[in-house]
Amino acid sequence: MIKIGKSEVRISMVIKLAGAFCAFLIGAGFATGQEIMQYFTNYGIGKAIGVMTINALLGAWTSAAVMNLGNESKDVQGLECYKNLCGKYVGTLLSWFVPLFMFLTLMTMMAGFGSTFNQVFGGPEWLGSLILAVVVTLVVLLGLASVIDTIGFIGPTIIVVTMVMAIGVIAKHGVDFANWNHYITTHDVLLASSSWVMAGILYALWNIVMCLPFMSAMGSKAKNKTEVVTGVVLGNVLFAAGGLCLVLAEGSQIDLIADISVPALAMAQSLSPILGVIYAVVLALAIFTTAVPLMWSVAARLTKEKTMKFAIVCVIIAVLGFFGSYLPFETLVNIVTPAVGYVGLIGWLFIIWRDIKLVKAALEKRRLPMPKDGE
Repeated sequence: MIKIGKSEVRISMVIKLAGAFCAFLIGAGFATGQEIMQYFTNYGIGKAIGVMTINALLGAWTSAAVMNLGNESKDVQGLECYKNLCGKYVGTLLSWFVPLFMFLTLMTMMAGFGSTFNQVFGGPEWLGSLILAVVVTLVVLLGLASVIDTIGFIGPTIIVVTMVMAIGVIAKHGVDFANWNHYITTHDVLLASSSWVMAGILYALWNIVMCLPFMSAMGSKAKNKTEVVTGVVLGNVLFAAGGLCLVLAEGSQIDLIADISVPALAMAQSLSPILGVIYAVVLALAIFTTAVPLMWSVAARLTKEKTMKFAIVCVIIAVLGFFGSYLPFETLVNIVTPAVGYVGLIGWLFIIWRDIKLVKAALEKRRLPMPKDGE
């Protein structure tokens, strides 16, 4: 334990929060490289850095706001996070609307795992999706504490391995920025938005929607706001570093991987068959670390964890997600994540409004209360 300012901070909790934060954000889209392609690489290096900067700043701000809210409210299930942030009426609407998007994203995770399974082992995609559905369900049934402990350890590991692979690709092939720019301007590449600025905003706001219940619940486990902020900052630094390395690696191989569903895996396989297998395992873990909190968030919205009803709901979610994963992975990424980001604009506006009220309350030397019913 260390002291930052007047607050005592548990290093273990900071690492857990940062790791769980990274793990949730990584998922199928990041670790496969497909999400990075559509939000960063396909814009070119200059705009990619711009997207990354917007995402880092906006992501840190919004994530810290959500975790702090969870810390203040001690909302251990994440059930009240929408109402606490957006008030009774908008919050109630989002509390039912957002789980639908979470389920769609879980479907994307299963599709990504299926694509990876097929690309590595040559087995049918449905088998990969089925394996993920079963394993995720078993972990979620253990409860939130087990989820945080599990993915908090895995998250930083994934980032480090991804960076090592990406740096290996860059060292071997170099980065031909002229070829990179020529390719994206002469080919019909998938983009998250026609505007790179909007892409950065959407990427960060996706996190508000998808992470809100889970991050609010994670924040409730922290001892104080300093632990929350420190964990979020560390998590964002790790995520940005891994993302930049992956962008440069994809840019160096853009003409070879642009049409591949899992470009990061293809790059790892090009370096070494052994590294390809290792990265396939890392990729599986990355997908797992996002799929687990997604299923937990949806199930926890419907019923209390560690009950028979919770178990039944998890099984139903797994079955529906499995059948939905038959849709093409890259198409799911291109449709679901931007749509979720636009919904996140609503949450962002309420975060801004709450921060204004927090500043006003601080100037008046009073504490801002939690929203009451009817507000």
